[in-house]
Amino acid sequence: MISPDTIKGIYTDIREKNPEIVLEAFTSKEAREVMWKLVAEDNATVLDTDKKVDYVMQEMVGLGVIETIIKQHDTVTDITFNANQLIVRRSDLKDPYPYEDQEITEEYILKIIQKFANAVEKEFTPKDPILDASLGNLRINAVHKAVSPYGTTMAIRVSRPKLALTKENFSDFAPDYMYEFFKAAVAAKANIGISGETGSGKTEFQKFLLSFIPFGEKIIWIEDTREGHLKELFGDTKDIHSWLTSPGVTITDLVKAALRNNPKWICVSETRGMEAYEMLQAVLSSHSIITTLHANDVKTIPRRFINMMKMGYQLDEKSTLGDIYENFHLGVHLKATELNGKTVRYLSEVSEYNADGSVKMIFKQEHIDGRFVQTVGKISQKLKDRMLEHHVKYSGLPVRGE
Repeated sequence: MISPDTIKGIYTDIREKNPEIVLEAFTSKEAREVMWKLVAEDNATVLDTDKKVDYVMQEMVGLGVIETIIKQHDTVTDITFNANQLIVRRSDLKDPYPYEDQEITEEYILKIIQKFANAVEKEFTPKDPILDASLGNLRINAVHKAVSPYGTTMAIRVSRPKLALTKENFSDFAPDYMYEFFKAAVAAKANIGISGETGSGKTEFQKFLLSFIPFGEKIIWIEDTREGHLKELFGDTKDIHSWLTSPGVTITDLVKAALRNNPKWICVSETRGMEAYEMLQAVLSSHSIITTLHANDVKTIPRRFINMMKMGYQLDEKSTLGDIYENFHLGVHLKATELNGKTVRYLSEVSEYNADGSVKMIFKQEHIDGRFVQTVGKISQKLKDRMLEHHVKYSGLPVRGE
């Protein structure tokens, strides 16, 4: 209908004039409508029918089956291609499944990958065989067949600007009295580390905690892939500076920059490396943090922080570990399990850290024989005093037997 060279010319022209609209058009209906009008107006001689404009738009920013799958189910979290099958993972199902509504070839997937590459002006060739890119709420990693002997592979992560965990569905995650506990803990500006395996809901729980922070407490949000969508989630109800790493700017750089912006909260989406050291410095200078990390349980969170700090700094481990136990208030561990054929994410444990290096269990929840069993401890006088210091009214956890 329209030659590839013509489409390439149209794409180059509109990307130069309206780069933000082009990027947003991959995942935003509104942006795509704006782009459609611009393309039609600027190329009226060549694109003299709506059908031609539709065709060119699909070739430039259409993602075909990826769009179809995402529209079919708002619970889709991952779409992957293993060189011969397209696999879909949804948050409401335990196991992923192959997409079989239409035949998907490697050539078809390559076209989708190339659209991502073109949009972010990166190469995807035998010389540049790995592509990492983000478009709106989609993040892609693709590996070229030059280094993948069975064929090109692709993984797309889908994130949406919504709170998966809310007051309305909190009882599916933990007892309601823990909702009030977390609300009080955030009001007391507690420093919180959230651990759990991949897929346990760490980032969603982190965003849930951030929902309690009032406008008057500035938040610096730092991530290396655009998945939080905090500005879209909270709009003008919170004072948020949302920052994203780049090839030349690390999380460590952004944590250092955050200290010069007078925030109350510095929240790193996921702590993975030596930025852990700068985050401790932030805590020691009276800033509050909420971050996620990979750790086996709440007891191993302090040691994980030490190991990450050692990736870039020489430490007095004993002294630094003491600082963590003294200034990190809560460790939270999440888990996921199968229940009635669906994946259920739940609060596994909440504990306090003490200056002497001990860990005090506040709440524990286990999934045993198809049901959840809770054990409730007591919060320390130290945490009670912190709540009083910040004028937090909190009646406490239920007493055993209640």
